[in-house]
Amino acid sequence: MSERSLSDLQTDVIERTAKASSTASEGIACNACRKAKLRCSRDRPHCAYCRKTGFDCTYESKRTKPGIKAGAIEIVHRRLDELERRIDEQAINNARRDHSSRDASIHGTSDSGANKILALLAEELPKLVNSSQSQVTSTPEHSQRSTKRRRTGGADASDASDHIPSLPESRDLEAVVTNYFFHIHPWIPMIHQARFIQRLEDPSQRTQIMVIIQAMMLAACKYVPNAWSHAQTPPEIRRWVICTAMDSMSIEGQQALVILAFNDIGSGNATKAWSIIGSLTRTVEYLQLAQEQGDGRRRLFSRPYPTLSPTDNWTEVEERRRVFWNVFLLDRFCSVTMGWNTSLTSDDVFRRLPCDGHLWRKEKPVLTPYLGIWDKAKGRLGNPISSVSRYPSPTQMTTRNGEDHVQMMDNNHLITTVPDPETDMSNVGAFAYNIEATESMSRVTSYFLQQNINVRDNHEIGAWLTRFKELDLRLVHWKLLLPQKWKANPNLTRHVPLMDPNLTTAHVTHNASMILLHQPIAYPPLHWAFRKRLPSTCSAEACYLAGIEIATITEKYLGKSPLGSPIGIQFAFCLFIAARVLLIHSRYTPGILLPPEFWSLHQSLKEMSRRWRGLETLPASPVSINESRRQHQLSSTEDLFAKYATRLKNLYDLCQDETYQLDVVDYTNEINHSSGEADFGTNSWSNMAHDTTLQDYHVSQALVSDLDTSDYATIPLLDQTFMDMDRVIAFDDGSMFTVDLDPNNTTW
Repeated sequence: MSERSLSDLQTDVIERTAKASSTASEGIACNACRKAKLRCSRDRPHCAYCRKTGFDCTYESKRTKPGIKAGAIEIVHRRLDELERRIDEQAINNARRDHSSRDASIHGTSDSGANKILALLAEELPKLVNSSQSQVTSTPEHSQRSTKRRRTGGADASDASDHIPSLPESRDLEAVVTNYFFHIHPWIPMIHQARFIQRLEDPSQRTQIMVIIQAMMLAACKYVPNAWSHAQTPPEIRRWVICTAMDSMSIEGQQALVILAFNDIGSGNATKAWSIIGSLTRTVEYLQLAQEQGDGRRRLFSRPYPTLSPTDNWTEVEERRRVFWNVFLLDRFCSVTMGWNTSLTSDDVFRRLPCDGHLWRKEKPVLTPYLGIWDKAKGRLGNPISSVSRYPSPTQMTTRNGEDHVQMMDNNHLITTVPDPETDMSNVGAFAYNIEATESMSRVTSYFLQQNINVRDNHEIGAWLTRFKELDLRLVHWKLLLPQKWKANPNLTRHVPLMDPNLTTAHVTHNASMILLHQPIAYPPLHWAFRKRLPSTCSAEACYLAGIEIATITEKYLGKSPLGSPIGIQFAFCLFIAARVLLIHSRYTPGILLPPEFWSLHQSLKEMSRRWRGLETLPASPVSINESRRQHQLSSTEDLFAKYATRLKNLYDLCQDETYQLDVVDYTNEINHSSGEADFGTNSWSNMAHDTTLQDYHVSQALVSDLDTSDYATIPLLDQTFMDMDRVIAFDDGSMFTVDLDPNNTTW
């Protein structure tokens, strides 16, 4: 084809296109006539209406589709977010003013105005959304992006740790930290208050301790009015703390997780805490917190990688030591309450006990003894207890020739020994004694209650009863070796205004350990053919007295402790064990009525529940929108103390049926530790122990016929000294539960 022919063809195409466009536009009215809804004369270049009005006469062949302009919905959502933020700030400012009637009326007026604005926006927003649907066909991608509301709180788990939650104003933050050290710190003493305040005031240290601050917010905000006024909710803060603490191994991360686990268990969310505790028990080993720093007696050919840098600051070393012991207590609490194996064993732990909190606060370096952790392999039935500990226990004494020796009773006289610096307890405080008492309770469950024995085997029964006597003697021995300054005040020369929380918990734990140890002997199953040879009367009396004293100690402590101060989770468990054994005692002992101390313990648990919830139990006050949402989230879960109280009332109701039988040692299945509200009214819970007991009764008939009672002649007899032992710690005016310090100083 020639160049001329190609040029003619292109010209012809252009002319046809222009003619078609002109023909299509001839039937279209101009923009001015269309807007005025008039019939257009379609004159060119100006129609009659445009010539008359002077408007520009423009013809557009392509009409624009109706609908909201691009980005309009996004702008509306941004304005909504800004409006919500301003309303929230206004509510916070009003709440910080005086709670007088004048300010209350101003707050009510502003709230009503804000509500009107929100109501108006709620009416207009559906119209905007509905009208925007016509725009989807024209701009689908942009419309889909604009109609999605931007997330202002809570991100995905993948980037949860990238967005640091906001903090309240400095005045509220100071109140949160103060309330943490006043309410929470006594039960988990692991943060040096003076050092923490210094780091908090140092901008360069603020990022490093942010995870601790957020954990403190979760635990202590319920004791500070309107402290939860920032945008994040408790689940979002908790998720951020876990992600940040797990992202790297640090002391601050472990401290935050300890606070989190303590708060979860007390709030009734124990199932969320078990995985955290499991992680903590492994991480403290990776951080080498389970081993004493710089001890020359343990040298390894292949040393582990040092995750933490060593420090010469004794105060920091003691803080690390206390972090480990708090993880240790959580591990033991988890094991005792759930019936699981302990994670921190003698192969892992080589640690000195924490010093007296008064000395730590003054940053005065001292030396404390090691805690001897029992070896599970050597602690099997048949092995004497004196050989199961790798290191000397603080409650042991050492003879002059250096042989480790447990102080025993010989003809009602104590064997005189010389104290060894490795076992000198003069520098330890109440927290260390609480650790010892908790480990004693763990030994009762691990080395006695969880031992598998064949009730047909005379040798195994003898070994099991020997272990019972050894543990009983250990508990009595621990009570006898309490420091003289913490023993009873015989002349009642001083009045005790306050009771130390850790020392009180240690004594209550000791009494609860006595109950756990003696209740299988006091109330043996029917299928034990040797049950009549057991000192059941002596053990039942020990259980009863221990339960009564726990009720007395608790009542005194609640009366002497600061009003509104919470109680530790282990304390609550001991109360449940005490009340439960009083109920069992009244069921199994003929002619014994349920003592009033049972209801005293029940009421104490309800009071502890009220204290744990903090300001949520106080009369309603002006709060922000986020504060109301937080209170609703927390109140939907029954806390640990309320669960124990509910279960005790449920057991009491079940025991009104004379055919119902309680399983004495099955306390681990009494409580539903899930985050939902406890439900103990089902047949599966209420009749479990009854069915088991009836089954044991039928089994007993076969066992008795197979065994000869003469086979039990070799079972160790329990002499008069065993019967006369003083096992239970009594209140005695509270002198045994405090330390010689002013109320402003604590001894943790």
